[in-house]
Amino acid sequence: MIKFLSLLVTLSVIGFIASNCKTSQRTTVPKKVEFCEIPKSFEDVATITYLPPTDSISEVTINLVGDLMCHLPQTNNARLASGEFDFNPSFDVIRPFLQDADYTIGNLETTFAGTVQPYAGYPAFNSPDAYCTALKNAGFDFLVTANNHSMDTREHGLLRTIDVIRKHSLGYTGTYLNQQDRDSIRIIDIHGVKLAILNYTYGTNGAYPSKEHKYMLNVIDSSIVGEEIKSAKMKGADMVLVFYHMGQENISEPTQPQKDAVRYALDAGASLVIGAHPHVVGPTEKVYSHAIHDTAFVAYSLGNFISNQYWRYTDAGVILKVTISKNHRDQKTKFKSAGFIPTWVYRGDGKKKMHILFPSEWANDSTKLPDFITKSHVQKMKEAFEDTRMILTKNNPSLQLIQ
Repeated sequence: MIKFLSLLVTLSVIGFIASNCKTSQRTTVPKKVEFCEIPKSFEDVATITYLPPTDSISEVTINLVGDLMCHLPQTNNARLASGEFDFNPSFDVIRPFLQDADYTIGNLETTFAGTVQPYAGYPAFNSPDAYCTALKNAGFDFLVTANNHSMDTREHGLLRTIDVIRKHSLGYTGTYLNQQDRDSIRIIDIHGVKLAILNYTYGTNGAYPSKEHKYMLNVIDSSIVGEEIKSAKMKGADMVLVFYHMGQENISEPTQPQKDAVRYALDAGASLVIGAHPHVVGPTEKVYSHAIHDTAFVAYSLGNFISNQYWRYTDAGVILKVTISKNHRDQKTKFKSAGFIPTWVYRGDGKKKMHILFPSEWANDSTKLPDFITKSHVQKMKEAFEDTRMILTKNNPSLQLIQ
């Protein structure tokens, strides 16, 4: 009996030990599988390179227009019974089209010399300050001021014009208050895209700043243009826009000096070269620039935007919309595309005594036109639309009509 009990205890101990060994194996092996061996799917996750966020590439749009003129009939039509002036109605219709961009730039071709001399149009322009108020209200952000009329009211008028522009919180370049102002290249940050704006004129109508005040006006000089384009890039500009005032009046085809000026701006690294002065729209081009190793865009003349000139082509203008793309990963900025809205000026020669800008395509939809627009006006609008579209796209068929 004692032997039997001894044997039973021995077997129980052996069973207990065996049982513990099995339990240890059961708990150890699964732990090794579950926590030490990493499934392939986890290895894949560990080596993923995350794609950049969708906003690493951004786009900005810039509206550009040509000559903002103010002939005496425009001033007379804007005069109120009180003796004040209101030019806002001139832009009421076109305002939404101007404001449909991140930034809007125009060529101011008049001066604001105040009342020290009479308000006047051609040949020596002097306009009420209210004209600048209307430009601000219409949606303009920046005015280029170097043109053949910059000195129409001499140095005093040039300086006061800048003062009026500044009081309206508008940017400007081309004419300057002092040497420091002249040396300050305008680099505008438009939603993270740094755009440098340079402006030069072929000359004036005979009046120039004194030798001591040459800094007041930018005159086209190939070496200066080249140096300032390069300087703008060194100062952090993503892209450079050169706005020239040159060409032959009433001629849409660019002259050889215009072509030369465009070439040395592109050779120096400009991506956008825009022109004004001929008072008529000129051709556009997309060209490959070796300086930037990418496509550059050229518009030889944006024509009149608003004026009292009424013969064919001079009553037609355009809102040119340029789209710029910036890759924030590699900091590369490039011209992406351009589109256009043809415009036409009603001269206040009907029931409505006011100069008013219209999209010329409205000639094809009478429901959009006010009752003071006659059949004769509609015909001129249609003519302006077709002329503008033909000239702008003849060398650049991909230029998009914005509808």
